[in-house]
Amino acid sequence: MDASGNTFRCIDTSQEIVMTDFDDNKSTEYIDADDRAFDRRIMEYEPMIQSIIGRLNVRFDQDDYMQVGRLAVYNALSTFDDIAARGATESQFVYTRIYQRMVDEIRRVSRYTNNVSATDDDVLMENTGASGNDAVLLGELRDMLGTLDCRERQWLLLTLDGYTVVEIAAASGFSVSSVKNWRRSARAKLGALRG
Repeated sequence: MDASGNTFRCIDTSQEIVMTDFDDNKSTEYIDADDRAFDRRIMEYEPMIQSIIGRLNVRFDQDDYMQVGRLAVYNALSTFDDIAARGATESQFVYTRIYQRMVDEIRRVSRYTNNVSATDDDVLMENTGASGNDAVLLGELRDMLGTLDCRERQWLLLTLDGYTVVEIAAASGFSVSSVKNWRRSARAKLGALRG
């Protein structure tokens, strides 16, 4: 309550302070101007984030990596001081933090993908109708997959799942002609193995 008899309530939601005058039913928001400036500073680093994404050759989930980069910028700007930076400029410090965070995220996703890719055998057995006792057939299929590169293997497994060339191209982010090249190359390699 102030000197005029008005009752005020102060709500602190992290950096945003809202004061409400209950008597007049008027609301005055005092949003920290530094927050808006901070958001603008994060937006200034978006070209740097995009550059790092390109440098790391990220082709999938670029929006997710942009968000990872924004969070890295936020953390870097929040923790930046001349002593912690050890002589680096703010821009160099932020770049290093973004780059390190992106590499960490790529490793995390790669680790997850490697754990999930163990199901390739399940996909092969399911699509070929092989039973658990067909170890010879599964061994041959595994050898065949070993001769294919990553994209050719992706084409084969998605084709076995019933996807078309156009659907594979859309899912992988490559052109239809690229997927057709994978198909042609995979068929040539598999044909050479068959005899």
